[in-house]
Amino acid sequence: FWLKLPRALVFGAPHFCSFSLVPEGGTVVAMLRVKEVEAALTRAMTDGVTNAMLVNDEGALVAAARSEEVDHTVSAVLASIYSEYKVAERFVDKSAPACLQSILFDCATARVACTSFVRCAEESDSQILLCVCGDKGTQYGILWSKLNLLAESLECLGPIFKTHLVAG
Repeated sequence: FWLKLPRALVFGAPHFCSFSLVPEGGTVVAMLRVKEVEAALTRAMTDGVTNAMLVNDEGALVAAARSEEVDHTVSAVLASIYSEYKVAERFVDKSAPACLQSILFDCATARVACTSFVRCAEESDSQILLCVCGDKGTQYGILWSKLNLLAESLECLGPIFKTHLVAG
């Protein structure tokens, strides 16, 4: 998909995006190369990791290492679970600001690690989640390491997603 970006955001993600200069106002239009992002997510699928995905706050897959029909359902459930914990956090300590960033949990057939990859703004609940799924035997440490490595390697996409979340 295409995103309009200020020039300053262009220099972060050269192999994940194609850029075109639009004459009016010097706006740069970026086309996210989803295949490149999916390739980066696929590289994390070792050591029991069965999928890695970027999920928007509505539960739709933005990109995934494996994008089968069941993964679209999984992404919606993961976004819902993360959102429920985020809401519940507000009632735990009302004097403290919400600070939930990541969550690890067991399911009947999998283990999952999710983190808030990109947050639009403090007043907005719009976000992109980065999730790593593994089978029941996958150690939490492996999921956590893969999640952090992916977050680090995809960090350059943050400004692009933030711009899209603000505009979209």
